[in-house]
Amino acid sequence: MIKKSFNKIWEKNKYSKVKHSDKFPYEKVNRYPYDLVVSIVARKFFNIPKEKRKKIKVLDLGCGAGNNAKFLSENGFNVYGIDWSKSAIEICKERFQKWNLKGSFIQGDFNKLPYQNNFFDLVIDRESLYANYFSEIKKTIKEIYKKLKKDGYFISFIYNTYHLDIKFGKKVEPNTYKNFSEESSFYQRGLAHFVDINEILELYSKFKIENIIRYSLSEVYDKTNRFMEFDEYIIILKK
Repeated sequence: MIKKSFNKIWEKNKYSKVKHSDKFPYEKVNRYPYDLVVSIVARKFFNIPKEKRKKIKVLDLGCGAGNNAKFLSENGFNVYGIDWSKSAIEICKERFQKWNLKGSFIQGDFNKLPYQNNFFDLVIDRESLYANYFSEIKKTIKEIYKKLKKDGYFISFIYNTYHLDIKFGKKVEPNTYKNFSEESSFYQRGLAHFVDINEILELYSKFKIENIIRYSLSEVYDKTNRFMEFDEYIIILKK
């Protein structure tokens, strides 16, 4: 079995279809930042005046079409983004140009981040690492560690083993699933790894773990018509 640090399914099943069927502002992909990215970044960095945040270099890992990068740029950060999907990067660049925002976005491999070591003050992963095998996730986290400055922060959002959609997938290795059925939000998304606490301690062992937060969104009323359910860990780390 060949393991890769990227998943071509996102290009095939999502971004390329949007790129060829939609137009600015590309309503079929996210335009708005994830609320907890906003909350955590604000708590950690908004004590710094906006005019001084340009010195803070932030990497949006798996930036997609730029929804979280937009929030970061609008609030004064020096924004970089990387994604494997060529179409996602094209959409992101077009959006930033038309929004009159600044950011540097490239298509690339998470395991070979094309930046200098000790370059970033902050790296954010909003659910991009999960879409791979455990061994590849481990390699990417080592790469992130190298690219962060001393005392730099890594904020990692990653699905956990409490996630209800596990039951809809086929297990291929411990905590890793694929071929999700249509009932799952992971349908046609390919591979998904769901971490447990022991894996977190292994994956992020080189970092100082400041906090691990479990965020669970569960439906309690109309369980027969699933709308939105998930479970993730948010790990706040310092180099």
